[in-house]
Amino acid sequence: MKGIILELQTNALDEQITVEELLRKAYLVARKLQLKEFQKWIEDEQNGYAGKRVPDFRYIHGSYKALNPAIGWIPLMLSPKFEDLISKMPIDYPISQIQNLYNKNDGTISFTPNAKIQQLLNQSIDFPIDMAFSYQANSSELYRILSTVRNKILEWAILLEENGIVGLELSFSDKEKETARNSEGIIQYTNNFFGTIDEANFSQ
Repeated sequence: MKGIILELQTNALDEQITVEELLRKAYLVARKLQLKEFQKWIEDEQNGYAGKRVPDFRYIHGSYKALNPAIGWIPLMLSPKFEDLISKMPIDYPISQIQNLYNKNDGTISFTPNAKIQQLLNQSIDFPIDMAFSYQANSSELYRILSTVRNKILEWAILLEENGIVGLELSFSDKEKETARNSEGIIQYTNNFFGTIDEANFSQ
């Protein structure tokens, strides 16, 4: 009978299985193997990263537009350095909310920037009154997040199998649990999820 790790791999390859479902199954594996770091990552993906540092793959790239009272939304002319910095937005929503946003939007997604960025943008343009701004990105950016989480789970399940951890139905042997707890690659797997993007000043 197929073990849960091989089943997890099969599910990860099936686009009909949602990322939320994959996370639940991966959480079960992480709990049974006592892999606390991976368990924590799954919990953050399920519940969102509000107030926490987000993985680098959860940054989307987009651009800002300003609402001109006379002609509507217009692109902003910003310095390349400033535009490059604020074009990256961390998405801290739960994975289910990201999935819903992606399902409901075909093409462009829009976000209202926080007060700090609104202020910075108003200071950067030459206009007599404060303007409203919108951050806009292609909805494919949300799909990229969903696809990346799916790929991370698949890679993790493959790593477990490569280390001789496959499980029997929903159980793992003592040897498999010991291997999981003592494999540096498995324990530190989530370390490479976080890049060097500075989100301190421009988190949304």
